[in-house]
Amino acid sequence: MNTFTHYLNNFIGFLDWRIFFDIPIIAFIILLLYRTLKSSGSWRIGLGILIILILYPLAHVLKFSGISWIFDNLSQIALIGLIIIFQPEIRKILERAVSTLRIRKIVNDSGNISWIISDAVFRLAEVRWGAIIILPGKEPLESRVTGGVELKAKLSIPLILSIFDRHSPGHDGAIIIENGEITKFGVRLPLSISGRFGNEFGTRHFASLGLSEVNDSLVIAVSEERGSVSIFHHGNCDIISSRNILQYRIDDHWKDNSRISPLNGLSQKKGFFIRQAGISLFLAFVLWLSIISSTSQQKQLTVTVPIEYKINEKMIIVGDSPSIARITVSGSVSQMNSLKPEEFIATIDLKHVLPGEINVSLTKGVINLPAGISLVDVNPANYILTIHSFKQQRFFIKPQFIGSLPENFEIESVVTTPDELSVWITSDQPSSEDIYLTTTPIYLQTISQDTKLICNIIAPPGIIPINNKQWPEVYVSINVRKVDE
Repeated sequence: MNTFTHYLNNFIGFLDWRIFFDIPIIAFIILLLYRTLKSSGSWRIGLGILIILILYPLAHVLKFSGISWIFDNLSQIALIGLIIIFQPEIRKILERAVSTLRIRKIVNDSGNISWIISDAVFRLAEVRWGAIIILPGKEPLESRVTGGVELKAKLSIPLILSIFDRHSPGHDGAIIIENGEITKFGVRLPLSISGRFGNEFGTRHFASLGLSEVNDSLVIAVSEERGSVSIFHHGNCDIISSRNILQYRIDDHWKDNSRISPLNGLSQKKGFFIRQAGISLFLAFVLWLSIISSTSQQKQLTVTVPIEYKINEKMIIVGDSPSIARITVSGSVSQMNSLKPEEFIATIDLKHVLPGEINVSLTKGVINLPAGISLVDVNPANYILTIHSFKQQRFFIKPQFIGSLPENFEIESVVTTPDELSVWITSDQPSSEDIYLTTTPIYLQTISQDTKLICNIIAPPGIIPINNKQWPEVYVSINVRKVDE
């Protein structure tokens, strides 16, 4: 009952004027997808996907954690896989959507032209000459066919008969009739891969079906073996028994393409189309409800983010300062699945603070979280930083000697290069008179001759190199002499 209330509250929360556009558009896409899968013979795959989509909201209602986890974590990978599998069908859907607003011009004497085509087709059937005639629809045809010879000749029965004469070099191909002209002959068509025909059909029928599965053209095929006439449209095949029926189908095809319609090929029974539209609308509502349900579900994630400090160039942070923080964020499942935690960073702006102790709070304004993501917890949430200003000053470098020279040896001279450096000293230093820089330890007991050493610098707290660069190396030259006993 709580789950049902959850869905109901989600529905009421998203209920506004946009739903009356959102759901019908989704239904239109579903209807296009159904008709495309049906014409291409891939409807079984589409049915399997539909069952999976129905299982998704059902799994949430029944609280099936295993199925819900699979959907939540593998949905993006599955989407990429579907795009690859259904690449031809997606292209077909886009072509149909674009062709919705396209109107094809019909010549004035279209009735006479359709009769010429019908009469020529049945004459070919009587003498059992195979033929394929293509009447383009709204969708582009050029990318679906190959080969062919440009003709652009006025349509006539003798011309059609001569092209499909068995002794004609172009009789094995198809002709394209557009605007009362034969624009091409000897055209090659793609073969059907749907497997909807048995072995009793020949190559012409497989080619005619193949074109009708990927394009909205009306394809007329004449069987050389049986002398029958068939038409193919949107992946469907019908046997035509008379000239009048064929002429009616041709005229009806041209009428469908001479006006704007939501979908091509709606010359079928209105009741059947209404049922298709109703089912698509219901499925669109279910899909829409599952989408808003998934977007409203919350998910938490805990990640480690680096802390970056922006400070005035005349200021310095003294003491320990946290460099990372652990944060817990919350958001919808879809948002959380698309997050990239490695892009998170906490930025503390200290450019306008005064020297002293500063109380730092890590809030959502400090961490670059995307819109819609909430900050649940931060560790550490608050801490204190000590900030000091500093000034530039020069200090001498003093070698740090450990032990003494071997017996009968003494130091004659020591030269340090450089012997002083300009450094930054913080404002918390009480006095700089007794402050100096030292080198890393130099053990005298190992020195019995003139020696030149490379040492590093050791600085007291509160003294840093200029521009926060590394300390330079220091050369210490030690000259010794032997003392007589």
